[in-house]
Amino acid sequence: MRKFLSSAAIAVVMMAGLGAAQAADVKEVQMLHWWTSGGEAAALNVLKQDLSKEGFA
Repeated sequence: MRKFLSSAAIAVVMMAGLGAAQAADVKEVQMLHWWTSGGEAAALNVLKQDLSKEGFA
């Protein structure tokens, strides 16, 4: 049962990715996180800056 659930979860993620791949013209990243402490927030800002340099919104 556990193997089935993990296989189903992987299939769902892959199908969601295929839908996103069709809209490849939009360079946007959405991220859900709970990084709020000093070091975590600093790391998130570095990621934002790197993505911004590559043209992502």
